[in-house]
Amino acid sequence: MGNKKIRLLKHVAGVMLLGLIMTFSACEDKVDTSDMYVFEGQQIIDFLNSTEQTSYFAELTKRVRLSKKSESTIAELLSARGNYTCFAPTNEAIQQFLDSMYATKNYNVADTPDSTAAYIVNNALIDHGDMEPYLSTLFNIGTLGLPNFASRYLTVRFDTVAAGRLAIMINTYSRIIQVDNELANGVVHLVNRVITPSNSSVPTMIGNTDNLQIFARLLEVTGWDQQMTEWRDEYYEENHPYDGPNCPTESPARVLCPEHRDKGYTALVETDSLLVEKWNLPELQFSESGGIVNWDQILEIIKEKCKEYYPNATSDDPKSEDNALNQFVSYHLIPIGLSYDRLVNHFNEFGYAYKITSQLGIDVWEYYVTMGKHKRLLKIMEGKKTNGLRINRYVSERNLANYEEISCPRPGILICESNGGREYNALNGYYYVIDDVLVYDDDVPNKVLNERLRFDVCALLPEMMTNNFRMFKGSDWTVNYKNIPPGYFENMWFTEESNVAYLNGYDKGYGGDFQGDEYNIQGAYDVTVKLPPVPFAGTWQFRYGTQNVKDRRSMCQFYFGSNRNHLNACGLPLDMRIYGGEVDYLHWFADGKDADENDENDHAMFRSGYMKAPLYFCAPVGSTASGARENYRNNQRVYRCIVYTGYMEPGKDYYLRMKSCLDNTEKQLFIDYFELVPKMVYANDANPEDKW
Repeated sequence: MGNKKIRLLKHVAGVMLLGLIMTFSACEDKVDTSDMYVFEGQQIIDFLNSTEQTSYFAELTKRVRLSKKSESTIAELLSARGNYTCFAPTNEAIQQFLDSMYATKNYNVADTPDSTAAYIVNNALIDHGDMEPYLSTLFNIGTLGLPNFASRYLTVRFDTVAAGRLAIMINTYSRIIQVDNELANGVVHLVNRVITPSNSSVPTMIGNTDNLQIFARLLEVTGWDQQMTEWRDEYYEENHPYDGPNCPTESPARVLCPEHRDKGYTALVETDSLLVEKWNLPELQFSESGGIVNWDQILEIIKEKCKEYYPNATSDDPKSEDNALNQFVSYHLIPIGLSYDRLVNHFNEFGYAYKITSQLGIDVWEYYVTMGKHKRLLKIMEGKKTNGLRINRYVSERNLANYEEISCPRPGILICESNGGREYNALNGYYYVIDDVLVYDDDVPNKVLNERLRFDVCALLPEMMTNNFRMFKGSDWTVNYKNIPPGYFENMWFTEESNVAYLNGYDKGYGGDFQGDEYNIQGAYDVTVKLPPVPFAGTWQFRYGTQNVKDRRSMCQFYFGSNRNHLNACGLPLDMRIYGGEVDYLHWFADGKDADENDENDHAMFRSGYMKAPLYFCAPVGSTASGARENYRNNQRVYRCIVYTGYMEPGKDYYLRMKSCLDNTEKQLFIDYFELVPKMVYANDANPEDKW
């Protein structure tokens, strides 16, 4: 049957079927085939059974149950309606896996224990719900957006094989040898190795990687290896709610709470050869047992190097966070599990079309707070001139007509897409090798971070990215939106009366949102967010990005300070129901043709404590990146509020509290992005702050 006919049948089935194929009771999982639409095309299980190369995998699916309480098998599931991606290992791949696992040549597949069968099968399958399965044309470097049946996220990379042919690699080692077998209930790709996600923590994986032995030992010496072992919050697994109050935007529909509360880490790591070259270390000498024979000599050189970059870290104990070596290591560590494609997030920046991922627009960046008590920011940037993802890139001059780079005296450290085919996706995060030594030198706070710092609020909430619901590329809003229960976030606190919902607008045309997502909070809300640290002491300005809506939004009072339990009120409440040109106190005027007059209007608005929206983000487009599309500078609903101006210092915690001023609990608090801006940027007469 042709692909077009299959897709048509799937569409017809979706219209005709009002019942669900699968019903899940409180007691058991069971596939209900009584209301199954009969397709003329093959189901996945039919393909697996009829394809000689996948007969072993087909047999194993008949052995694996949907859950411990289930009477139904994966084979039955794959014979029913649905949308699945299957990375089916060939018979040869399964045989090799079993022979290796049980140290037996030609191990009898029929003797495979149920637990091993479940491991092979569940790691090969992804359930897409109402979304389309993954065709090979949708693969990009990074991590697939949905977990497999074993609740693990699979990575994708590209490699070359014989005669320079391009190969798609799943989870580092499994090469797709046959792509895009489109079937009535999904897609099957054949792979040449069983998919085997690692159960190692990030430090353990680094320690087991042959070209990362120096950094692995540094993790041990400083004790950071012991602080990166957490993964799944088991208490949350047993006690979390399944859905929350009605969605603030799509009322009265219910929205699910996050299924898991996982903790993750990302390590940016120098290879052994890089450290040897850059820091003039002696070549590593290994004993027969694998230990580094000349480790003491290497460690002493590294310690002295670290003292040069961290002179104020005077402790002699490497496990102390006041030790130079300890601070060197901690600046490589981010307390978030970040897949490669989520290190920065592209969506609606000027010049970008989100369905043409290879066509980059202006620079996109994220600021991350690294681990350790000496809180430091690390900037990761990508744009059309960066040639990859760069750490702490410094652009000294930009073209203010299009925000493109003119001068870049510090190109930044490259984050490599892979480590030469070695595994980098751990149970609780990722590591990435880098092409230069990463240090927090004087130029990082004084040049790289001496700028307007703009943060999407999601970047301040590690759970957002570790649990993969920021910028999730789904089609159904009930999947994209999440109700957040109290206690879920480490850096956001809110009362039981606060109905917190995350709205992911990726591919939904959300306008006026930085990076296309937002938080809506209803009820008698009282919410506090921990802010990122400033890189140096001085006068800073904190700004709040808002997108007002008359019939939905609320009025909130801001509080700001360093004592979370005793924050000071800042100015008058922000009324999120007011549009720019409606009230005199905002001094909002649309731009005209006279640039000087536009600047004067901007200054008047600034003196009143407000600013227009930046030029930086625009109405999102999928397949064209014309610079003429709408930005939000002249949109009266979208602007910035200057919440606080005052002295701030590095290493100190600061918080923003938002409290409802209305009795109407149906109205929403809107949270999108924040800005921290040093005085030399916002009050520089010689070089005024740009409009981007």
